[in-house]
Amino acid sequence: MKIKNIILACITGIGIGMPITLICMILIGGWNSAVKEVLVWLTASALFGVLSLIFNNCKTNLLLSTAIHCVGCLAVTCTACTINGYSDNFFSMLLAILPVFVVVYAVIYSVAMINAKKEAKEITESLKNKD
Repeated sequence: MKIKNIILACITGIGIGMPITLICMILIGGWNSAVKEVLVWLTASALFGVLSLIFNNCKTNLLLSTAIHCVGCLAVTCTACTINGYSDNFFSMLLAILPVFVVVYAVIYSVAMINAKKEAKEITESLKNKD
């Protein structure tokens, strides 16, 4: 069993389980601030996924695509933080989270690029071995 398969199974389980968990939280405990916060971040996570899908299917300049993806993710993050009341306004939230966002985005982006290069190398090797 490959670690990649385990990770994908976990992501699938979370993707299916979290909406069900959220519905159960509302049915059992009613609407409250914890439910709201989970719902906001679950929605933000879905939007991150949609932005990543668009990024992965974009056939333009990688630098431009990355910039658009990064700004989109930052906007989603700031909006989620503002909705959850972490700050009084969007701009102060932007300034507060920008340093952490940049570090987290850089780490995730680096891991994704390393993985993409590894997969490209594996595909190239398998094509060479067919000849």
